[in-house]
Amino acid sequence: MNKDIQIFQLKRRLLIERIIFGLFFIATIGSWMHGRFSDGKAFILVNGKPVVCLSSEKEAYEVLQGLKSGQPCNPSEIEFKEDVVVARAPRDARPVSRHRAMGTVRNALSPVVPKWAIIVNGKPIVAVPSRTDAGEVLELAKLKFGKLARSLCEEPQFKEKVAVDIAAVPPSIFCKTPQEALDFIFKTQKTESQDAVYIVKRGDLAGKIAARFNLTLRELWALNPGVNLNRLQIGDRIRVKHTMSSTPKLTVVVRDQSERIETIPPPVHKISSANMYLGKTAEISPGKSGKRKVKIATVYENGRKVGSEIIEEEILMEPIPRRIVEGIKPR
Repeated sequence: MNKDIQIFQLKRRLLIERIIFGLFFIATIGSWMHGRFSDGKAFILVNGKPVVCLSSEKEAYEVLQGLKSGQPCNPSEIEFKEDVVVARAPRDARPVSRHRAMGTVRNALSPVVPKWAIIVNGKPIVAVPSRTDAGEVLELAKLKFGKLARSLCEEPQFKEKVAVDIAAVPPSIFCKTPQEALDFIFKTQKTESQDAVYIVKRGDLAGKIAARFNLTLRELWALNPGVNLNRLQIGDRIRVKHTMSSTPKLTVVVRDQSERIETIPPPVHKISSANMYLGKTAEISPGKSGKRKVKIATVYENGRKVGSEIIEEEILMEPIPRRIVEGIKPR
């Protein structure tokens, strides 16, 4: 009996020792894994290619989160167009500072956020919180330029193909209110001047070339030191500034209606006479001008006049023809 008790006690002690050893082994392996994989250097991979190395995975995720936090909308809604993965880096990889990593990642990634967007010719130009807000932005755009007309022919229209839909857009074009979105769409477009080379053609003068590129003569001389602009030859190459104007994000077309009275010049009726020598003419009747009332539609794009057309006319007084005799008798 005592022998059985002793055997039972030995088995229990052996089991306890094995459990303690197993727990110690697991703790050791866990500590090693944590140090190797959590605290080791990490790459941020973009579309499978490493773009930057940081001192830990934690820091890599913090850089990505920092990029999202710097945007004007909820960071939790932001995604990246590219496939982004954080992976363990080899021991010989050199980590960079967080500041430098942020700049590198900002250039490599394109943050996007799903929002209601106003899409012009297939491209989102601005995003707002709701579909209702997007509709209000479009109505405000029409009102902005429609109220400049004295008498509208029709409701203002958009020149481009415009749609409203949910799209993945850059956070930089997201606006919180319709008025903010309207200001963003129609903010002053910057013009860029680029250096260009002009080849002198027949009949070109310095003043004519300067005017063509919206330059003063002084500016043209400054761009071409050492060149005598008073003695230009065909084929000479001179430097100019070519101004590139940005196209508007959205174009509102307004047709303004007006009326006016116009004079109708008298038509000329010519009568041949064999009693007058060739080349001789004589006026039989001076005729009389007529009058007409016309309705004119003047077309504006974003407040700038681009053309006009007559949409209706009413003859108030018919013109009386002017009658002229022309000689056909040979000399």
